[in-house]
Order: sequence, then structure tokens, then C-alpha cells
Amino acid sequence: MSERIVITGLGLVSSIGVDPKTYWKTLLEATSSLPEEYPYTRFEYMRNRRCYYVREQKPPSFSVVGDSLGKASDFAIRASQMALQDAGLLNSTESSSIGISIGTAMGDADLIENSREKSLQVSGIEAFNFKVASSLGCQFVLSGPNLSVSTACSSGTYSVSLAIEAIRSGWADVMLVGGAEAFSRVVQACFNRLEALDFEVCRPFDAQRGGTVTGEGAAILVLESESHARRRGWFDYYAQVKGCGWSCDGYHPTAPDPTGQHPKAALQRALAEAELSVNEIDCVIPHGTGTVLNDLMESNMLAEMLGDRIDQVLVCALKSKIGHTGGAAGAFSCLTAAMILKHGIVPPTANITTVDSKCSLKLHRNAPIQALIRNVLINAYAFGGNNISLIMGAVS
Repeated sequence: MSERIVITGLGLVSSIGVDPKTYWKTLLEATSSLPEEYPYTRFEYMRNRRCYYVREQKPPSFSVVGDSLGKASDFAIRASQMALQDAGLLNSTESSSIGISIGTAMGDADLIENSREKSLQVSGIEAFNFKVASSLGCQFVLSGPNLSVSTACSSGTYSVSLAIEAIRSGWADVMLVGGAEAFSRVVQACFNRLEALDFEVCRPFDAQRGGTVTGEGAAILVLESESHARRRGWFDYYAQVKGCGWSCDGYHPTAPDPTGQHPKAALQRALAEAELSVNEIDCVIPHGTGTVLNDLMESNMLAEMLGDRIDQVLVCALKSKIGHTGGAAGAFSCLTAAMILKHGIVPPTANITTVDSKCSLKLHRNAPIQALIRNVLINAYAFGGNNISLIMGAVS
């Protein structure tokens, strides 16, 4: 068995809290507030303007080598500062051994979008996806590997998986990982054209769901080998990452393969790497976007894999609280899984009136559930058929 990869720090900026403590407290509540119309960019021509946006809006807190910072980069820097401090690594003398792996679908696209409205001169390079990861490297002077991952809405989870490989290969001792996404007028317009947005709330697996609702923010984790953490005298771990599995549908640019065979393959590979059986999974954080096709495919696949245990496995459909944060979605799932394992509490799924009879998952809705959670399964799927499953476990 490979050396354990442990999570030693967390940081986030989200629509329900701009620090992990506030986020967790809000996540445990049974209800979710209605998403408001996004107030900072004019797009009255769109049919649906709802978004789970970060309410604590403020000018970028940092500057990086004279370049403009978009909101995604600013969210990522704010969350990374918290995570590094939480892990006791802020201003560390080990900066050369700390790497970065960040997922984002759109990067600092708001710079380009806002430049059209305000007649600003912005170079295209400032909005390229790699800008988010490179901004972190510059801000915290980290000279380990710097990876920018863009596999659409599975980017944040892929970033965690790639970071594990970087640590196990000896390229870095510590990896700053996660995802960041800001509201994008282009994304909102595309989902409007696809008729894939719910006009009320994000309600995965609900019989009346009408699509997803976009969100924004950043979720960052500090990963390191257990031996490195112990060498620096750090023994406070949230969880460990046990296994990952990847696959691609090769089916359609946006729709999932309804058979679920390729997400199933990703899950099986994650179980094999973790050296676990499906009977050892106690909790699932599904991709659960609230779109009819994704929810149905994932629910059927999980029902097939879990079999008779389908009613025993706890489910936390996270997007019911924070919406679909695009390239950051999988990172939020990973961060939430770490908190579930640390506290032994599974947050409820919000906004469910009647579970779709075609979806087999058992959803608790009224209150969080305290339970012995050994292993949490995280699923993330994306346009282009990019599938990943990741398994986190408690640290004994």
C-alpha cells in the first residue's frame, strides 16, 4: 500500500460562508435560501438570472506582478491563504517543496466579459485558465509544480487526483489543491440556451427539478504525505485520500451516457486503488446537478453498485446548498467530505419536496445525521464525458 496522503488544511470562499467554520454551520441547516438574481453584471436579456453568488463581494485583495486579478483568482488566493494558515504552512520556509493543482472551467473570464461593458483594455492572457494557478504561485512564492486543470465541471476533483500523483512521484512534499470559479455571463447564457437552469432553486433528485443553478467560489485543500506532516510536527489531519478513478464517456459533448457504464468504471477503479469494497462506503457526495439526465444516470449507477445497501448509505447532495460551482464543484465536494469525516456528521440535502421515483438514492432532508463514517465517495462528471470518482477515508 502506498504512503497515506493526508489533508492538513482547508480554506474556502462560498455563497454560504467565506470561511470553513461558517460554511459548515450553514451546511448543517436543513433549509437553503432561494438563490438571488446575480446583481453585479447586467444581463437583463437572459431568461434566468439566478445564481448562488458570494455575497461578500469586495475588490481583489491582492495584486500579482502588476496584472489584473479576476474574481476566480481572488477567490482562490483568499481560500488558499486560509488553507495554508490552517495547515501551519503560511509563509513556510519550504516553499520550494509546495506545489499547486487548481481546477477551473472559465478562469478569470470576468475580466474579458466586464471589459466589453466598461470599455476596458484587458489582454486575453489575463483571462486564460492557467492564470488562477499561476496567481497562487506568485502570491505565495511557491516553486513546486504548478498545474492548471480544466476538465469542465470535474476540474476540481481532477486537481486533487493529480496532486496525489505529484506527491507520490516525489515532485512535491505538499500540494495546494482545489478549484475556483466566478460567475460568468457566458456560462449563464449557454445554460439558458440549453434550457438546463432551474428557475427556483437547485434541487438534485427532486421530482420537480428543472435543471441546475450556477454558483461561484473557491475551495482549497492542503495535501501532503503523512511522513512529511510528521517530520514537521503536524499531526492534525482532516482525512486521507485513498483512491481515484477516471474515465470518459466518449458519448456526447454535453449529455451523459445514460447507461452510466463509464462513471461506473471510474468508481470501480477508485475502489481498486483504495483497496476497498463497495460495502465499505458509508457516505456519497454525488455530482447531483439537478439536471434530469445527470441525476437519473448517477442514481441508477449508484443503485447498481450499492445494491441492497442503497438505503444504508448516507447522501449529501451538496449543490442543493451552494449551486453548481463549475470547475470548483468537485473541490467543494472534497472539502465537504473532509469535514464530514472529521466531525462524523452528514449534512442534509435541501430543497427536496418529493424524491423522483426514478431515482433510488435515500436522501435525508430535515436535519444532519451523526454517524460513524469510514469512507466517503465523491463523484464528479462534466461536459465532454469527463468522469472521476474519489474516495476519502477517516484517519485512525
